[in-house]
Amino acid sequence: ELEYLIKLNIQKGKAFSTLGQGKDGFNAFQSALDILHYAPCASNSDFDRSVSFPIFSGLFVVLKMGAVTQDSDSSYEKGLCKQFVEQARLNNDPVHYGRALAMEGETLARLGNFEEALETLDVIKSIYDIESQHAAICKSYGSDRVGQAFHHSINWNHALGQTDAALATCKYIVNEIVPKSDPKNVHNTICLLYSVFVTMKENGMALEAHDIFNLRIVKPFEQHFGSNGSTFSKPLWKPILMLLDLQGNQDRPINNIDEYLAWALDENNYILKPAMLEGAWGNFGPTPTALLAEIPYFLSRRDECRKHRNCLLQRAITQMTISLDNAKSKNMIL
Repeated sequence: ELEYLIKLNIQKGKAFSTLGQGKDGFNAFQSALDILHYAPCASNSDFDRSVSFPIFSGLFVVLKMGAVTQDSDSSYEKGLCKQFVEQARLNNDPVHYGRALAMEGETLARLGNFEEALETLDVIKSIYDIESQHAAICKSYGSDRVGQAFHHSINWNHALGQTDAALATCKYIVNEIVPKSDPKNVHNTICLLYSVFVTMKENGMALEAHDIFNLRIVKPFEQHFGSNGSTFSKPLWKPILMLLDLQGNQDRPINNIDEYLAWALDENNYILKPAMLEGAWGNFGPTPTALLAEIPYFLSRRDECRKHRNCLLQRAITQMTISLDNAKSKNMIL
């Protein structure tokens, strides 16, 4: 009965997290962990340790949402990772051990230990087999949070000035991980590709990124859910595609330039809905507001937008300032 109560609190935590209610999600996950700690069955040798793994993962998710107040040493986060890695290692299941290592890597990187974070990826590479583990990881954690460790490592390599390694990881994700992932799980796909798109566009491959976005995100989504379907990241698709088009065609005509300009001049388009998009994707790469800021910037450089140049530049500066403030206040990626 206690196991069912634990699972009920886990599902509550997941639901609250999905709705962006981090505090309520934390309370539900913490209740599940407290029950587990005080349950006599948890000390039995035949106890299924995997019951606890979604709790650790869920607490980590709400922690990144800012729902957990930590001390200056991030003791709570460190302790959470230590428990998860040890319990998953003892359980001897690569699905959960891989997730625990991915969580440890994110924690190390958030604390500025990028080289140690990359060492966790080396261990993940030795146990991760997407073809046999992807479905089980998604079932347990909602998306392939082990595969997403490769995505996070792009940012770790950037932090160390290792651009070639970051680009090599982008290529591996595009060619090896995404094609073997469930195309219906579009949320997982964009989690895998978010920083890939940013890295590609910053290295002269914006149009290639544009094509990959359509091929791996837009088309599969419309095929399985229709053009009117919804998913968490969908409000960002149009501006991301717009940005990739603008950056990739800086010296060439753009058919939709009037549409892009009208979008950029409407201040309502810079209001993220839901607002939690900023924090969620700010943990995967540059905040969405930073990407939105680039749209008026690239438009301001075009001759056909000359008469709106001052307005566009001011909008770009305003949005980038907001992005920096958000990233610094919530310890997101700058």
